[in-house]
Parts: sequence; structure tokens; C-alpha cells
Amino acid sequence: MTSGHEVVAIIALGMGLAFWLTDRATPTSRWLGLFLGLLGVAVYANAQTASAIALSPLPWWVRGVGLLDSATFVAACEWGLRVSQTVPDAAGSPRRDKLIRAAQILSASYAGFVALLPELRYRELALAVAEHRFPDPMFALFLLPMLGAGALVMTAGVLLMLRRPDRAEQIRILAALAAMPFLAVALVLPSSVSPLALAVGEVMFLFGSLRYYMILGARGSFMARFLSPQVAELVRERGLRQAMARKRSDVSVVSVDIRRFTRHAQAHTPEQVMRLLRSFYAAVGSAAQEFGGTVKDLAGDGALILIGAPVPYEDRAQRAIRLARRLQSRVRPILKRYSGELGLGVGVASGSVAVGIVGEGGRYEYMAVGPAVNLASRLCDKAADGEIHIDEATLLESGESLPATRRRRAVRGIDGLVTTYVLQEHAATGTSS
Repeated sequence: MTSGHEVVAIIALGMGLAFWLTDRATPTSRWLGLFLGLLGVAVYANAQTASAIALSPLPWWVRGVGLLDSATFVAACEWGLRVSQTVPDAAGSPRRDKLIRAAQILSASYAGFVALLPELRYRELALAVAEHRFPDPMFALFLLPMLGAGALVMTAGVLLMLRRPDRAEQIRILAALAAMPFLAVALVLPSSVSPLALAVGEVMFLFGSLRYYMILGARGSFMARFLSPQVAELVRERGLRQAMARKRSDVSVVSVDIRRFTRHAQAHTPEQVMRLLRSFYAAVGSAAQEFGGTVKDLAGDGALILIGAPVPYEDRAQRAIRLARRLQSRVRPILKRYSGELGLGVGVASGSVAVGIVGEGGRYEYMAVGPAVNLASRLCDKAADGEIHIDEATLLESGESLPATRRRRAVRGIDGLVTTYVLQEHAATGTSS
């Protein structure tokens, strides 16, 4: 085997192993790692055929090299499909999926022809190169399926780019489209030049992937501010733009606020108040993650938590009520350790809201706008220390029978009287989970 093939194979195997080990929890990285690993093995196997064509008959294993080539192409297509799922309005596109599947079928036909006619595939090409002539017309049996498969994938990639994917996705999609012709044509090029084509394709793939992960890393600090583990998993699978797309969602909103915080802040040093808030935010974030909540706001002495966006939950109302109880049972005692005068009020409301990312120039915020958000905040304002105020929609949706006091009251900013239910301290701080 030539040193060029050795180097190319090692680079491909190393890249595949790196992507697999560093990010195997993500479907796109798993398929990318498998593709690159198979590519390295395929490069090695194809190089071995260069020394095997002098033997007659050809060794039995030569018939399987085409299957390895096809498996490499299929893995690359599967990686592309996982990438396309991160693009809004493109996931599940029947036209694009059919193009990819047709390309995989053509790739499989190439493997079949290699298994049936290995001497035509390898020996005829070597002779044509040595004699400076075109291969036998029958060689089209191997060339046309791979060219057709590549054209179908390129078409699918162009259709995907027309969906205007997020910037990080654009980079890796364009890098893959640029690398594919080099990787595909290397399968039928003479062994003297195929390593160069493979190396160029690998470098393009590596550049696109590294740029993609660099952008994701820069977004990490932003995501960590409000994303629950469930949302982080959604982002890994579908991409930030898909997970955070602006849309209407049915949510339950939990608003929490420290009682008598202003008086406490005036009586203590800024460093002491900072320690209090750090403990409060940490406890609120931990409780929110436990029930799949997304912390939308951590501002001053309060927080706003969404349940049902970006990740939908059918039992969002039950989760919200259990979260409210958990806040009273776990966060309130933490506040009491700092000062017995501090307390915690919680408001819960449900409804349809508009959610999504807003902002520009690198500064973004996950927003939720709708009556349920305002109502949860207003109910929190009315909640005394140890109380949870729940709107009627949340209680009915949860299907729970709670030891709560029913009230009809006017709420600032909302027309008409609002029916709410108040969980007192002894009920709110129960151990229900």
C-alpha cells in the first residue's frame, strides 16, 4: 500500500474516533464518526486491491470491497439526514428523503456490481490507466451508480440550503457538499492520485465540523442560562434554531419571588445579598430541571419558569404544581437560613403563549409572551410567604384535587374577575413529587 493511502486512512480513522468519543450522545456525531471510520477502512481496502489485481484469480475478499464503499456512502447519507432534522421546516421532507434513499439504493447497486464483476471493476481500470486509454464501456456499471448517487445527494443538499438553516448548520452542510465530489471520485481514480482527492475531501469535512462545534461552544454559555437537560438534548438532536423556533405553545408558567427581599437587602452588605441570591438561583434552577422546566428569567429576587416550551409536556400542569410545591419545600428553607424574615411566594398559570428567541447582534433572549405569563406573575405578587396561588385553568388541566381555598378576585392588567386557588403553607410544603 502506498504511504499516501496509509496517511489518508489514518486521518479518516482518527477523525471518526475523535467525533465518536467526544460527542457520541449526539446522533449526528455518531453517524459522522461511523462514516469517517468506514471511510478509513474503505481507503485501506481499496489500496489493497492495487496489489491484488496481479493475482489470478482475484482474492475472494475483493468482491466485498464494493460493499464497504457502499456502507461508507450510506453512513454519510444517514449523517446528512440527521443534520437536515436540525433545519426548521425541513425535517421529514418527503422529497429530500426520497432523494437520499434513492442515492443509497444506487450505492447498493454499485456494491452488487463489484461483487459480481470484481475483475472488470479493478483490473480493467488498472489496465486502462497503464495503457492510457478509456476503460471498457461496461465500466459504466460502476461509474454511473456512484455519479448518480452523488448527484442526488447534492440536489438534496441544495434543497436543504434553500430552507435557510442556522449559520452553524450552513457551514457544515456546505463543507459536506464541497467534500463529497472529492470523496466520491476518489473511488474510481487511479491509486496514484486518489489519496490526494481523499485528503482534500477530508480536510473540507474537518473544517466544516470544527467550525460547527466552535459555534456551538460559543453558544453554550447562553444556552446554560435557561435550558433544562431535556432542552439541551433537543438542541443536540435538532439544533438550536429548530429547538428555539418561534411558535405558539401551551405552557404552564411558574413565577417565584422572595418576600421582604428589599428590606433584607437594605440591612445587609452587597456581598451578603449576592450570596443569598446565588443560593436562591441555584436552588430554583435545580428544582426547575427536576420537572423539565425552562428558566426564562432570573431577575433580582424572582424567577419565571416555563413548563411545556421548548419541550412539550402533556402533564405540564401537574409538573407546574409539583414544581411550585418543591420550591416551597426546598427553596423557602434556604431563604430562612439567611434570615427568618425572608419568605417565598409562588404563582402558577397556564395557557397558550408565543415563545422563541428574540434579539440581534449576538445578544439573544428566550421570550414567552401571553396572558398566562402575566397572570402567573400577578398571582405570585399576591402570594404571601409559603403560599402558592394557582389559576383555575392549571387546576382543571392537572386533574388534581388540592386542599386549596377558592377565590374570585380582580387582577391588575386582566379584565374581569379571575378564579384562583390558594395553597396554604402546610399544603404547599408537603413532600409530594
